[in-house]
Amino acid sequence: MEHQANNQPVPLIPFRVSVARAETLSPHFKRIVFQGPDLKIFADAGYDERIKILLPLPDGSVPPPSFFEATPEDPLAWYQQWKTMPAGSRNPLRTYTVRKVRPESEQIDVDFVIHDHAGPAGAFAEAARPGDQAIIIGPNAQAGGPVAGMDFHPGQSRHLLLVGDETAVPAIGAIMDSLIRDHWQGEGVALIEVPTEEDRLPLPEHEGIRIIWTTCDESGHGHALTEAMRNLLDDLPIHPPTAATAESSKEFTEVDIDKELLWETADAAQADASIYADDLYAWIAGEAATVRELRRMLVRDQGMDRRSVSFMGYWRQGRSEMS
Repeated sequence: MEHQANNQPVPLIPFRVSVARAETLSPHFKRIVFQGPDLKIFADAGYDERIKILLPLPDGSVPPPSFFEATPEDPLAWYQQWKTMPAGSRNPLRTYTVRKVRPESEQIDVDFVIHDHAGPAGAFAEAARPGDQAIIIGPNAQAGGPVAGMDFHPGQSRHLLLVGDETAVPAIGAIMDSLIRDHWQGEGVALIEVPTEEDRLPLPEHEGIRIIWTTCDESGHGHALTEAMRNLLDDLPIHPPTAATAESSKEFTEVDIDKELLWETADAAQADASIYADDLYAWIAGEAATVRELRRMLVRDQGMDRRSVSFMGYWRQGRSEMS
């Protein structure tokens, strides 16, 4: 498979993989372990690193290597071609967080959330058997430089707030693993809502981070998480608003989640320059309407500096999976 264009390594490349094994973790979580020889050059950045997975068609097929041939002008020309293909012959493309990478074993773990009336990705995970084929679009370690697809950028902060629903659990687990790996010193809270008590997965334990689990209640998805956040606000080390934070947050506007993506993050350089050791850094991901409400709480109501938050609407309730 060609990993270079014009003699320069391509930053994002297709990794041809197959299912090594499928593990049921809980009623709503399933881990798929993918394997493939190219994974030895997968750039493992840790934290909330995202990948795209090109799923097989109903007949089990994935595009041939020629489909992904890179050109000097456009290393991702295949994506434009994919978008123009008829729906019936186009492999579903979905975004997931890397849970763990083992380059030495040529394996990568991806945790899937399984809901009723599953879309293509959930259906693939539910039925996955060893040998099933897929394509992972991910970072090429041979390209060097920063790895794309990461939104956890806490700068110099020593105070963390991680908040998410079940779709954010894999990313929160990977973030915790990476904080331990990098000997991060600080304190924080991870606040998580899952569908059932049995979905409280074992997460890496960092001595400075307290994990608070909530379970979806009869009021609907996100209600328990929102209430838990409201009860937590007084204990969070949010600085009183200053002229600088007011300036950064004055452009707060409501996002119409029916028309646009709720996704607001700073890059690593911006975070390093604006988030200091005693600042609270918040990383919030999950269903868009819930994330929007949590965004209101922190930025609009509490006056938290927008530069110190990452908000990501991973999905929208009532909508099909998006690519």
